[in-house]
Amino acid sequence: MNAAAGIAGRRLLQQRIAHAGLRRPRDVVGWLGAIQAQEYEPAKWAIGLRLAGEPLAADVERAFETGRILRTHVLRPTWHFVTATDIAGSCR
Repeated sequence: MNAAAGIAGRRLLQQRIAHAGLRRPRDVVGWLGAIQAQEYEPAKWAIGLRLAGEPLAADVERAFETGRILRTHVLRPTWHFVTATDIAGSCR
């Protein structure tokens, strides 16, 4: 295996794309710290891609609607998904 393939493989694992083992949208967002969400639908897809099983767009939407994940300008003037817990912790 060449070095580039090794690095690419590690990135896929670390970003939970090659090994989607997380069960809840907030776990995915929490693992990554934040997910860029400038475009809402592709950002929901990025979360669903990392979920175990056969996630539905409705699962991600429900996490957003119930406030488990938030869409805000936390890092710069770009929208990001973050967990409600991380936002609450940053306000202390």
